[in-house]
Amino acid sequence: MQLTHQLVEQIIRKGIEAGAGRGFQVACAVVDGEGRTRGVIRHDESLWVTPEFALGKARLASAFRNNTGAMFARLQKERPLYGTTVASLSGDNDWFLAEGGASIVVKRDGREVCLGAVGVSGCFPATIDQEVADEIVAWLKAEVVK
Repeated sequence: MQLTHQLVEQIIRKGIEAGAGRGFQVACAVVDGEGRTRGVIRHDESLWVTPEFALGKARLASAFRNNTGAMFARLQKERPLYGTTVASLSGDNDWFLAEGGASIVVKRDGREVCLGAVGVSGCFPATIDQEVADEIVAWLKAEVVK
């Protein structure tokens, strides 16, 4: 699987629709495995800042090859000093340490490779952002990665 522009458009559309289906106007962002922007769109009625949050969540998920919701919860509970360190690097890396990012990790030649990540912002609470991001990655793995 590659993050072609057609696939990025599908991912973003699914994110906007999933947010709207839950009653929220969200932004959905997709980054590649190096955290560089592939695409981002916000719902017509979402706040102007939501795409920035969505991109930051996607970049963090890509950097750590992880789900930002799980990472956020773990850092708050088990490693708050490390969490503070990660948050302090946000300015340099355009990260946003919050729920709503999910990495797209696949197996290639026997090892895990991060193809990119999805970030969603605009729901309340942010656990719903995470649900949407996780739903998109699950769809990708079930329907796209063959």
